[in-house]
Amino acid sequence: MAASPPASYASASATPQDTIPHEHHLQAITQAWQHLHSSHPAIVSTAAIILAFALLLPLLYWLALPKPLPGIPYNKASARRLLGDVPALTHHMTQDQGTFASYLANTLVSLNAPLVQVFIRPLSRPLLVLGDFRESQDVLGHRGKDFDRSSSLGDLVRGIGPDHHVLLKTNDAWKAQRRLIQDLMTPSFLNRIAGPAMHQSMLVLLDLWREKARIAAGRPWDARHDINWETLDAVHAFSYGADFGHSASKPTLDVVRALDAQAVKKLRSGGGPDEPVVFPEGKVDELAEASMTLMHTCTEVQGSPVPNLKWKYIMRKPRVRRATAVKERIMREEVESAVASVERDKGQKVKSAADQMVVREKKVAEREGRKPDYFSRAMMDELFGFVVAGHDTTSTTMLWSVKILAENQSAQTELRDLLRASYTAAWSEGRDPSIEDITGTPIPYLDAFLEELMRCANTVPIVDREALVDTELLGYHIPKGTVISCLASGPSLTAPPFEIAESKRHQTQGSGKEGAKRVSWDPSDATLFKPERWLVDGKFDPLAGPQLAFGLGTRQCYGKRLAYLKLRIGIVLLVWDFEVLRCPEALSSFWPTQLMSSEPKDCYLRLREIVRDGR
Repeated sequence: MAASPPASYASASATPQDTIPHEHHLQAITQAWQHLHSSHPAIVSTAAIILAFALLLPLLYWLALPKPLPGIPYNKASARRLLGDVPALTHHMTQDQGTFASYLANTLVSLNAPLVQVFIRPLSRPLLVLGDFRESQDVLGHRGKDFDRSSSLGDLVRGIGPDHHVLLKTNDAWKAQRRLIQDLMTPSFLNRIAGPAMHQSMLVLLDLWREKARIAAGRPWDARHDINWETLDAVHAFSYGADFGHSASKPTLDVVRALDAQAVKKLRSGGGPDEPVVFPEGKVDELAEASMTLMHTCTEVQGSPVPNLKWKYIMRKPRVRRATAVKERIMREEVESAVASVERDKGQKVKSAADQMVVREKKVAEREGRKPDYFSRAMMDELFGFVVAGHDTTSTTMLWSVKILAENQSAQTELRDLLRASYTAAWSEGRDPSIEDITGTPIPYLDAFLEELMRCANTVPIVDREALVDTELLGYHIPKGTVISCLASGPSLTAPPFEIAESKRHQTQGSGKEGAKRVSWDPSDATLFKPERWLVDGKFDPLAGPQLAFGLGTRQCYGKRLAYLKLRIGIVLLVWDFEVLRCPEALSSFWPTQLMSSEPKDCYLRLREIVRDGR
């Protein structure tokens, strides 16, 4: 006899009486579940959790995956990873010696598109990357109702400058706070007060380099600390006056000057002609140490998905608390001194940014019928903001500049010859050009030289903006809240531009606008250092081609004029006093490392002093 089918299977010939209706199935399952739950509740609860988790896991995974914006190109592999572009970015930085900015530029090229999206922060919107100067100029300079400064820069300084204007959107509060510093970038203040103070600090650095060049006798040395300390002295002098009592450079100058013959012999004995000399350094000034400690905290926050929480942790560290206390104490002393000086001299003898800000606050308070608040958090943060921003970008540009000078001997010689022909009195008298010489003598090639240094240094490689409303960019829909990173190098700036139909460009652009004029540089020499590209009929033309070194528009870098003046003073005096010679290839790398700005990984200097009559 054939075996009967298992009870769990219905025979094809079974009668209705042999089967259990569907509702009876449900009833049986329910009764069994209730019995199991009553007799073994823990097992049932665990099973329910496991089942729910198993059902939810694929949904949660899908929800956590990057969500590309429609139509805009992106790396398909990145969209299938929870971490998006992070693994590829990490590989680029660790294996290819790249930076975040170079990864973005490479993504534009690999996808062959002027606008792409990358996925950097999990569970966040994509970051858009724009590689077209005309469109970047339009976003930065002409579309203020559509785009504003993003929170990325503010996130980097929030802990050390919570009330700085960089954290504010472009509104009435921002405009009101900017009035505190509105006088500091005027030609009068820069030439009469800031210029002489920065000129003085640069002369100290040249004295140090004169001593080091003599001892090194043709060998190179690491100049990073020299440049960083001098720049810090310069921004402190700008902020608090030329007679400010703290110096970062002088302690090392004193130590090097005090080296006896035996110490010099020992320094010279280690290594061949291309081996760097390692000089001793002086005791670091307390304010210099505090300032550098606080500025370094910004790099600790960089890349954090939760910057506010990271800042709360960082600002509680003992070393950061000590640095903050030193900074606050000295700043308060300087502002108190500025208040006393302004009250005594009726604001007629301004000698620093602190003095000028006190004068401005006094005027605003009188106009608004209130008591001046000279020690407000905004006042203090704006003042320290000049130290942070001024030091970081200006020192980085100078680091790149000495490397560029060394690699471009003919341009350096041409500049030196033109300086001698222009500052004739200084040359004949055997002295350095004065600040009046430097700021009062027009030299088109010098202007072009500085502009080209800014372009090639690429100190700030990315300028971010955030969409205030739903809008469009190159024909694509851009949702409100999306961040766009405008690249300051790459396609249309240091590489050939993408072909973009005029119909895709925004209506604020037109053939007669500035952007249409500054389309791109000649691809054959866009990566070369070529100052003459900025000269048109022998005159300096800052609009001769694309440049995004300081951003554009209302929210471009406020300290732009100060940065140009600082670089002008530094380059003129350096080229006047020294030949900047090439370092060996092993010490001449142009690989960048991206911190707050894009710095060179190394900066070695080899100098030969120019001997003049009178010195």
